[in-house]
Amino acid sequence: METRGSKRARRNRRGLAVLAALAVAGGACTDGDDTGKGPEGGAPTFRLASALTPFAACGDLQEYLRTEAAKLVGPYGLGGGARDVGFPMPLATTDDARSTAAAGSAAQESSVGAPPPTEAPKAGVDYSGTNVQEAGVDEPDLVKTDGRRLVTMAGGRLRILDLTGDSPRVTATLPIAQQYQQAELLLEGDRVLVLHAAEPQNVPQKPAPPTGAEDGVAMIAPVPDAGRAQVTVVDIADLGSPKVVAEVKMDGSLVTARMVDGVARLVLRSGPPRIGFAYPTGNQESFNQATATNKAIVEKSTVEDWLPTYSYSEPGRAEAASSGQLVGCNEVARPSEFSGLGMVSVLSVDAKDPRPGPAATVLGAGETVYASNQNLYVTTSRWSGPVPLEDTGGRGDRPRRSIAPDPGTSDIHKFDISDKVRTRYLASGNVPGRLLNQFSMSELEGDLRVATTTEGIAQGRPEAGVPASESRVSVLRQDGDKLATIGSVGGLGKGERIFAVRFLGDRGYVVTFRQTDPLYVIDLDDPARPAVRGELKIPGYSAYLHPVGDHRLIGVGQDATDEGRSLGTQVSLFDVSDPGDPKRLAHTVLPRASSEAELDHRAFLYWAKTGLTLLPVQSHGDGDVIIQEGPSPEPTIASRPPDRGQQFVGAVGFTVGETEVKELGRIRHRGDMPIRRSLVVNDSVLTLSEDGLMSSDLQTLGGGKWLAF
Repeated sequence: METRGSKRARRNRRGLAVLAALAVAGGACTDGDDTGKGPEGGAPTFRLASALTPFAACGDLQEYLRTEAAKLVGPYGLGGGARDVGFPMPLATTDDARSTAAAGSAAQESSVGAPPPTEAPKAGVDYSGTNVQEAGVDEPDLVKTDGRRLVTMAGGRLRILDLTGDSPRVTATLPIAQQYQQAELLLEGDRVLVLHAAEPQNVPQKPAPPTGAEDGVAMIAPVPDAGRAQVTVVDIADLGSPKVVAEVKMDGSLVTARMVDGVARLVLRSGPPRIGFAYPTGNQESFNQATATNKAIVEKSTVEDWLPTYSYSEPGRAEAASSGQLVGCNEVARPSEFSGLGMVSVLSVDAKDPRPGPAATVLGAGETVYASNQNLYVTTSRWSGPVPLEDTGGRGDRPRRSIAPDPGTSDIHKFDISDKVRTRYLASGNVPGRLLNQFSMSELEGDLRVATTTEGIAQGRPEAGVPASESRVSVLRQDGDKLATIGSVGGLGKGERIFAVRFLGDRGYVVTFRQTDPLYVIDLDDPARPAVRGELKIPGYSAYLHPVGDHRLIGVGQDATDEGRSLGTQVSLFDVSDPGDPKRLAHTVLPRASSEAELDHRAFLYWAKTGLTLLPVQSHGDGDVIIQEGPSPEPTIASRPPDRGQQFVGAVGFTVGETEVKELGRIRHRGDMPIRRSLVVNDSVLTLSEDGLMSSDLQTLGGGKWLAF
């Protein structure tokens, strides 16, 4: 039998041969070539993608930004809107509770000290954590626990709960964000990192430079507040008296974060520049004058107007405060194809020392983020502009111009996150099509596997040059500062798009959908020659795939008619032990229902010890529960218990066995408040909503004890 080590050696030999062939044939490679082969086979083609171009000095960066902005600026500024030029939209802001939190005050429901020192609970054994994509790579969420303590955000307040007693109890609350503002958490030891939006900042007005054409220009608009992201670090060593120990504020919006070994990597989108633009009064001449004024404003802009800034503070320690540019000019790079004037930055915040580390920045709007233990990948879109959008209708001789996403290509940028302080840009590549979400990427032994869908219509129109949509899986390998596509397989789900992806070891599982759900099994044992080994077509689709034991998958999605109309939430159990013959062993359908787990994997709970699968569910109207006990096409209709008659808002638990999926029970919160998350701690299932937390029996889901927030 071939060992894992011998497999790796074989792959490395193949990879070296592929890269050598690429080097020899490099002159023939073109950046826009299609790559890969379809399920029917055929020799793959390869391309070597261009890497980013770094800026050597601030003057070079400043000139580039001025030049590209001048192509886009018009009577209302840059492109008529932040979204047009790849800028993030403004963040929600916080209220006066922030000043209270900064002072470290806490409203205490009870005064308790730290729990007694005992053997620490173990994740996956004594409690469940956040459902993450990669082991050892934590993801921010609405709730975090270490088995003894639980922290969660509700109503803008951080709540700390003690789990060591007979039932959970709130020990303290701390105002952090606006009441209805979204905030997420990371937990490391006694430190909680709260990720949220900062309060608006007062940006000093920068006067417009004289142009001799200000007559007829109404005024210079205020400098836009694009919002600021904030990390509030809270110490919870004393459960009854949590304290804010540090705050980091940064220009822009937080895309997401990942935490490895206690260090959070933040992915931040920033822009537009901190300058105000003129706008016209409405007559024809004023449009030309406003455009001339705005062009002069852009030409006078400095690099400081464009680069994101940060501020760091510690309550009660003025000497610890610092502020400045978040990124140095030599840490900024641009793609070879214009990708907008926004910036995406990757930086570190250590839970023990939260001063932000140096950021690595790419010009473009960051979209999808994936991280392994060593590397972090960010995708950006190419842009096809500037292009004319519409004529001004006689209001001046300059039509509005903007830029638009290129639907054909996704650029992927790789960053090294192995250093606790510095994030280092490594390489870039591209793939045809668009990614669905973070599960569309996965790294194995240094290779990045990527699943994408290319734009098109259902059946295509070859006579008009309009292709049908289809999907593919590509494998990228780093070669210097480039991510080279060393192999791919295409032709998946023609006329359909990807609804779910999961890479597990040397296999990939791709679900496409339009009317039926083809589940494709992709063999990635030889990364240079990925191949489709099996395909299963069933009604409906899975939007999330979760591994269960050896070669079994749970799929959560929607059942559908033969015409593709959704019927309700569906939980399926797949057997993929034979990659050439995948089977669905069983499934359950909740009619006219939907689940947050279909869109957000963090809402999904699977507890291997008991086979419990728990989903937040909202259903409407009457309906029986359809249970498919086996792979036969004829479903059986289970009798409906009395409490399933009308609308249901709560969580539904299933027992997943070797060959069956059976409903175990249901949990409802007070007032039918939607349940957002669920956890297992010891022998209890904890379900969380905005109103409170319920503790239920792990074996039956009954006997719920309610704790109001």
